[in-house]
Amino acid sequence: MGRKNRSANLLSNLPQLQNLIKRDPQSYQEEFSQQLHHFEASLAIFELKPDEEASEFGEVISFLAQVAKCYPKQSANFPTQLIELVQKHYPVLDADLR
Repeated sequence: MGRKNRSANLLSNLPQLQNLIKRDPQSYQEEFSQQLHHFEASLAIFELKPDEEASEFGEVISFLAQVAKCYPKQSANFPTQLIELVQKHYPVLDADLR
């Protein structure tokens, strides 16, 4: 299995990717970066309609919250982004996302 196929499979299986990152963060920096970019794009979309159901967005947030400590420089803004998200949209956030 090539690196591209492995990446594609892992990006759709966040629990498996989370496990692999925790075991060997250095080998999975690219996959983490992809998920971080996915979060940032999803955040921009979410900002447009914060009252809509966002289960996939929540899954990416949970994933990043678990592995961000493995990449402190890349994820330095992640906690601030979450705090701002909750502060700005708390009244309309889906209960599962909160």
